[in-house]
Amino acid sequence: MKRILIFAPAEIVVKLQEKLRYQYDVEVELLPTQESMCKIDAKIKGNWHTICRFASNENIKDILTMFKVNYDLKSR
Repeated sequence: MKRILIFAPAEIVVKLQEKLRYQYDVEVELLPTQESMCKIDAKIKGNWHTICRFASNENIKDILTMFKVNYDLKSR
């Protein structure tokens, strides 16, 4: 299973984890502040790569779209 690591505040992590847990092995690193820069890393070919960075106030749908597009590009 593909592994990803989400760095974000708790409320964003819960939403992203709910959407991504069926396709990816999700690990979580909670960030303390609400106005922080968040990111999603993925393990591709044995190395961790940053897939996307986003603000904590971005729309979840936009984050998921950005993640899926960037993951496909980096995994090639």
